[in-house]
This record gives sequence, C-alpha cells and structure tokens, in this order.
Amino acid sequence: MYDQIVDILCAIKVDQPELRQSLSPATELNNDIGLDSLQMIQFMLKVEDQLNVIIDYDEFEYEHLQSIDTFMTFLKNCQSQEQSLYEDVQK
Repeated sequence: MYDQIVDILCAIKVDQPELRQSLSPATELNNDIGLDSLQMIQFMLKVEDQLNVIIDYDEFEYEHLQSIDTFMTFLKNCQSQEQSLYEDVQK
C-alpha cells in the first residue's frame, strides 16, 4: 500500500521529480508534500480508485494526514469497494 500511495503522490506532483526520494512513512501529507486543494482531491480520488477503498468522509479527520503511515492506518479501516454499501438492505 505504501508504494501505491507514493506512486499516486509522485503522479500528482509531477513538477517535483525528487519527491520520491524524500518520502517515507513518516512524511506529513500536508506540510511536507504541499498538496494544494485540487491536488488533495485528486489524491483522495486516486487512492479510492487504485486501492479499491471507499473513504468515509464523515469519519475522515485532518489528523489522518499527519503522515503516510497514519493515512494508511485510516485506509485499512475503510470499506473495500468490492463490498456492497447496502449489505443490510439486501438481507
């Protein structure tokens, strides 16, 4: 998952080819990478698409962006896109 997140960040920050070498699990997504609001939206959408997760924005907090590692922990608790959002309705 870490490598996929790094790939997504590098694809969004194309103007910073040195970014990949400076990233680590402790890298802060906001302060160290400097995603603007449009880039943050692109990042979140690509994460959902490429990692097959549904980010629950009601549960999402700014603190989940403290580091790549913190963000990965949050993502592990997100529902997979393969699961039905309405499983209880189908029963």
